[in-house]
Amino acid sequence: MRRMILAGVIITAFLLLSVAMANACGDKALRIGRGVRFQRTSHPASVLIYIPSNIARANQLQSLLKKLGHRPYAAQGADSVNEALKSGHYDLLFTDLADAAGLEKQVEASLSKPVLIPVLSEGTKAEIAAARKMYKYFVKDPHSPDNYLDAIDEATRSRAHPLAQKG
Repeated sequence: MRRMILAGVIITAFLLLSVAMANACGDKALRIGRGVRFQRTSHPASVLIYIPSNIARANQLQSLLKKLGHRPYAAQGADSVNEALKSGHYDLLFTDLADAAGLEKQVEASLSKPVLIPVLSEGTKAEIAAARKMYKYFVKDPHSPDNYLDAIDEATRSRAHPLAQKG
């Protein structure tokens, strides 16, 4: 009887210790905030946001970029985009894919010539392929903040180093 109890205790202890070791492998990846880059950026960008199809998303993006140290400005209408491009200096311009073609001439005419980054709301494979052909940078999944941050990183890197552009 004592051997059975001793064997049960040893097996239970072994199982408990092995479970603790298995959790130690991935516990750092499960920390809150590890998936999204919440640190402030070392190279803040001036970002113009014009997403008329989803104003709530534009406001969320504006608050996220402000927390990360960028200088975002959300434009509410086409007239305010035109005024902002004429009067201000912007590095990037986020807009809907449908509005991107109409804004290209305004971007080229502006003094700062921001990088135009279209945002696909619900992109099909054909829309993604068309956006890839027309634009160097775009946001494929607007629900993930990482996609915006990746686009900002790539665009500002290529803007700072023209020779480092991919293509």
